[in-house]
Amino acid sequence: MTDIAFGRLAAAYASSAQPQSSYDFVAELLTDRFGPRLMTFFAWSQGNDLCERVWSNNPEKYPVSIGKKMGPTDWGKTVLHEKTPWFGEDETAMRGAFPDYELIKSVGCASCLSAPVVASGQSIGAISILHEEGVYKSSDLDDLTALSALLVVPLLLRRPGS
Repeated sequence: MTDIAFGRLAAAYASSAQPQSSYDFVAELLTDRFGPRLMTFFAWSQGNDLCERVWSNNPEKYPVSIGKKMGPTDWGKTVLHEKTPWFGEDETAMRGAFPDYELIKSVGCASCLSAPVVASGQSIGAISILHEEGVYKSSDLDDLTALSALLVVPLLLRRPGS
């Protein structure tokens, strides 16, 4: 990240419009790096099967504040419970991971990169970026995982009692 980007991140974190200002800034960075067709950020509480969508670049089809039962899925086991990034490289992987795959397919997506957002050794959320099959490769997970740390602050700020 450049000095300008760090300055903009600091301004996003300092904004009274938290957590939205931080979500928007991180989304801009991810869009510049990955150019996703669909991107969502989730918040997750340990022991809960539901992920809450807190940001979406397609709020019409993927509205915010909607719960998605991902904890008991293979995706949830990998990303949420094991805190490991996940690459759904094709339709088969996607269909097995997401109960709403037909909706995902309808917006032109057949691959996904997901990374957990981890704080104090616990998964508190996740980022998913989606596009056509073949657009992403497994090595892209390194950048997504590094950038996922930028969501720690806004996800912790949105937690009840924070």
